[in-house]
Amino acid sequence: MVVTTANGTARRVQTEAVRREQILTATQHLIAEQGYERTTTAQIARRAGISEGTIYNYFSSKGAIVKALAEQAQRMTMERAFSRAVPGLQGAALIRVMLEGAFEAAHEHEDLMRAFALNVDYYDPAQPGVICTSAEADAESLAGLAAFLRSQQETGLIPRSVDIPVMSRLIFGTVNQAMEDCIVGGHVEHERTYIDLMVRMFSRALYIE
Repeated sequence: MVVTTANGTARRVQTEAVRREQILTATQHLIAEQGYERTTTAQIARRAGISEGTIYNYFSSKGAIVKALAEQAQRMTMERAFSRAVPGLQGAALIRVMLEGAFEAAHEHEDLMRAFALNVDYYDPAQPGVICTSAEADAESLAGLAAFLRSQQETGLIPRSVDIPVMSRLIFGTVNQAMEDCIVGGHVEHERTYIDLMVRMFSRALYIE
């Protein structure tokens, strides 16, 4: 049977996506089991069922894999928060359920978050010295948050006087710092206090009660 070029390309793209996901999943499991430092690309390859050389067709280094995982976790955290924004909720109640959803998702990736934040051996040849999630990933999350807040503003829930881009950056940075302290820093006992304070701060800044 002759496979058309279009079909062949689609299958190749699908195979590459599956292979990339296998590498990411294997890396996440290994880091959870034994930590970042003890995890090697050879182990990742064995767990993923591929050759070690194949990894470098998709990622430039072990650090690049973890960077991709961190960005994936960041997107999932944002998605979890937005999924809690059900119709009828607004103001402080809405902020609380969204923050609780974000922290819940972050805890599901706490081994990865801790490894990513506490290790510095993540040098990607394409981005020397960069050890944080990419500007593109942050921009994507900020854009999603800004779009959500803007929709709230358009319905009259948030005053027109609120600067949405500035407020988005403030919320994003504050929540990230709180998560780092609670999850990476090991201060889980502060989580409820952080959430309570952020609910009060954000609701007063955003909503007409």
